[in-house]
Amino acid sequence: MKNLGTLFGYEMKKLWKRPMTWIAVLIFSAGMVYYAPIPLYHYDDTFTVVLADGQTISRQVTVEEQDRVSIEAPRLLSGQVMDEEFFQRAQDIRSKLASTELDTNLTGAYAYFQLVDPTYLGAYQLLGLKDNYLHRLDRFRENVESSWGNHLTEEEISYWERMEEQIQQPFIYEPTDAPNRLFDVLGTMGIFIPVLVALCVCDLFSQEHRARTYPQIFASRQGRKYLFLAKILAGGVTSMLAAMAVGAVIGSSLIRYGTWGWGAAIQLCRYMLSCSFPITAWQGILILTGMILVYALLCGALISVVSLWSGSGVAALAVGAALVGGQMLLVQMMSALDAFLTLPVVTAALYYLPMGLVNAAALNVRPLKYFFGLPLNPIQAGMLVYLAVSAVLSAVCWLGWRRKAVSGV
Repeated sequence: MKNLGTLFGYEMKKLWKRPMTWIAVLIFSAGMVYYAPIPLYHYDDTFTVVLADGQTISRQVTVEEQDRVSIEAPRLLSGQVMDEEFFQRAQDIRSKLASTELDTNLTGAYAYFQLVDPTYLGAYQLLGLKDNYLHRLDRFRENVESSWGNHLTEEEISYWERMEEQIQQPFIYEPTDAPNRLFDVLGTMGIFIPVLVALCVCDLFSQEHRARTYPQIFASRQGRKYLFLAKILAGGVTSMLAAMAVGAVIGSSLIRYGTWGWGAAIQLCRYMLSCSFPITAWQGILILTGMILVYALLCGALISVVSLWSGSGVAALAVGAALVGGQMLLVQMMSALDAFLTLPVVTAALYYLPMGLVNAAALNVRPLKYFFGLPLNPIQAGMLVYLAVSAVLSAVCWLGWRRKAVSGV
């Protein structure tokens, strides 16, 4: 084991002494940090609001003022119980305005929140989902009857209903702008993980091929086993360390926005209303981070296989780029391939694609998977399959390593 520790340290040094590794991680982290701030599309404008009593209020509002209200106003309600009174106060805003024809972008009401009172902006933004928060279990059962029952079995419905019953209600309001953005950014980050990992570990085995050091390596039967294990461990650890660029994104969000919304029920987050897990936003972010790390491990194993069998770091890097390009192309062609994608075999394969699992959407209600009779939710099944595939790819690496040991090249 002492030899293994020494060899592991040596392989880690070789990988992290390469300028490409550091440059890739730094550029990737910087790009994601730059992309992470909440996008606010405001312009200098004159806001006008006409109240029901005929009073007209008009004033020019700067971009800075609009941004501040958008971010800070929902925080004024943080910690309040989302009961009938909570939503009724938001509903009363409508009666204070002369026009009841408010568009979906809150234009009329937004002027009110900017010029009169910003307090109930957060409640107003959720007003259309009032029933889903006040009568959540009823809405769940309605969804089962209307659509979910068509693609979920009775056992799956029972599983998700048990999850629903564990969600604490009534909900406690917290603004979730920052967690919402993190879910978006981390999902996007998952798409590009293969290229990042490939840049870091593409030379894991190919460097030995280029340096023609295989004859010396295979001179000792015991040594070659330890070296292979050290390389596999170094490749896996490096892949996951590279993916820890996720930490830079989370850190930058915490510095900019603090922990507002992290303790909120995940159902308060955008696009997560159909999530039935009794978890908070920060727990959802932690789960998604775990999926990114496991996916990075899988990518590292695949890149290692190509690096070993081809003896080319360029080929390994090309595979990482192909994984990214293939996923993006598939997303663009989903509608054109609609008939093909409904085939059972294809549907089963799509379930485990990173674009669906390394994504906050995996936390929403979906069919369960069964392994040896044990039902697993999408996150559990995804992690299990990714780890199993990583192990198989490592075994393929070992076969290639033994082949080279026999041939001595």
